[in-house]
Amino acid sequence: MDGTIALAAQRAALLERTTVRFGVVAGSGFLVSAATVAVAGAGGFAQQVTLPAPWSFWPTGSASSEGWLAIELLLVALLCLLWFVLSRAFLALPTAERPTTPWLAGVAAVWSLPFLIGGPLGSLDVFSYAAVGRLAELGLNPYHVGPGILSDAYAATVSPMWRTTPTPYGPLQVSLLRLPAALAGTDAGAAMLLVRLLAVAGLAGAVAVTLRAVRDQDRTVVLLLTALNPLVLVTIVSGAHLDVLVGALAVLVVLLVRSGRPAWAMVAAVAACFIKLPGAVLIGYVLLDALRRSPAPVRRRALVGAVAAAAATTGAIWLLVPDAFGWVGALGVPGTTREGMAPSTWVSYLLAAVTGSFTEPALSWAFTIGRVLTAVAGSAAAGLLLLRATGRGTTKDAYAGVGWALVVVAVSGPSTYPWYLTWGLFAVAIGSGARGRRAIAALSVVLCVVGVFSGGLITVGALCLVIAGAWTLIRRRRPELLAIPLD
Repeated sequence: MDGTIALAAQRAALLERTTVRFGVVAGSGFLVSAATVAVAGAGGFAQQVTLPAPWSFWPTGSASSEGWLAIELLLVALLCLLWFVLSRAFLALPTAERPTTPWLAGVAAVWSLPFLIGGPLGSLDVFSYAAVGRLAELGLNPYHVGPGILSDAYAATVSPMWRTTPTPYGPLQVSLLRLPAALAGTDAGAAMLLVRLLAVAGLAGAVAVTLRAVRDQDRTVVLLLTALNPLVLVTIVSGAHLDVLVGALAVLVVLLVRSGRPAWAMVAAVAACFIKLPGAVLIGYVLLDALRRSPAPVRRRALVGAVAAAAATTGAIWLLVPDAFGWVGALGVPGTTREGMAPSTWVSYLLAAVTGSFTEPALSWAFTIGRVLTAVAGSAAAGLLLLRATGRGTTKDAYAGVGWALVVVAVSGPSTYPWYLTWGLFAVAIGSGARGRRAIAALSVVLCVVGVFSGGLITVGALCLVIAGAWTLIRRRRPELLAIPLD
């Protein structure tokens, strides 16, 4: 009896210490988030832009401070480290002793708050979003003209690189962006904040549908990998990228398919495609699933139903949305830059090195060939993953296959940006095992840090070497720090 009481007392003391430790880490994460936003406001942006007058920690000028940006980089890395420590401590506990799902959701909300009210980190795309919405609201076609035609506060916030280019965003995304512009009027700063609210609403929807799809015992792990992920905080909450909508719809599509509602799944897949082109992966998944998993007697009917749903949804968008296919001609806009984070850029420069020519037109040909090779390899890998998703495997296999297919597409295009990872992040979090979850966590950290730094190819290479060196040192000296179960 005395032994039982003593054991209970020890467990209570351990739980109390654990709770205090979690509280300290959670509070530290909030302080680091707030410091990051404040430093980013002081650091500014290198692009020649004029941002709206701040009402909080918000960069306003076109000059950037390398010193402040270096501190910002270190703070984001520290936030990633805190996420790492919190995840390790959380998952090392027995399931019954872990803090609850609402507690973890509350920590995610607290960490998000500074990013919600501060200026954008690492990217000015949110101002481009606002300008696109302004164009549409004024009756101009963003697929024919760039934001520079506005000649107002909206145009001044857009990087000169994109002021004269048409938008490559899908018509449903453009329609969504009209609402913030309509509400904000001539106030570009208010429009930016309203676009951010759209992104946060999309994130909330993605988390909600993900928690609906996952098993109860996996909910805390999924929250750790998604809502509390520094990549999500920086690129979605702060950066306000609407790519998270594709991630939410990816989970919804698999959920509907596996619930026996392929027609509704196709509606969601087509909607994702008309938000951003990678949603086409989801259309392929629905068709392939109807072909491979439907019993032979009803296979033809399943395929016809899926195609009919796709045609009906496409027709409805064509009727309801202005110039629904105008974006097709602008899909090459992101590829006009030789963006240093894209593996296709690395392959292209490798080809240029092999041929011994870094001058035009040979370099352009190297980029054309390198991008085609990378895209073909990525498409083949994505196709194999979709075959896994539509085979005789479990529902978890379906989520993992679709999620990783979207991640592969994200890294095999002509441009790769950190927020592209959210296309498949939520499905990967549901369907992957421990190894897959560790991989997506590591990829999130690398892309988050690199994305905030916004460096070129040489910078990315140097940063990767630093990360690899730190990883090797920790692995040799303190290997137990890397032992995160994530299952």
